[in-house]
Amino acid sequence: MWQQLWFLTNMVFVTLAIVYLFVHRSVTQARLENDALKLTRARKVRVVVGIFTVVAFIAMASLFLVNMRVNG
Repeated sequence: MWQQLWFLTNMVFVTLAIVYLFVHRSVTQARLENDALKLTRARKVRVVVGIFTVVAFIAMASLFLVNMRVNG
């Protein structure tokens, strides 16, 4: 059971990390275009996705440690 939970959280983390990279790219593009409204919106999205990514990493690491503890 722990192995499946770890695998699912790992997939979520990797997906969120890739999404974060694309959102960061949109922030960079908005900065280059000098579009203040777009930049503000992209920064907010980047912060939210970044928080979710960190939470997913912590969950993934925790489930990995539990899996190693239970299954040896």
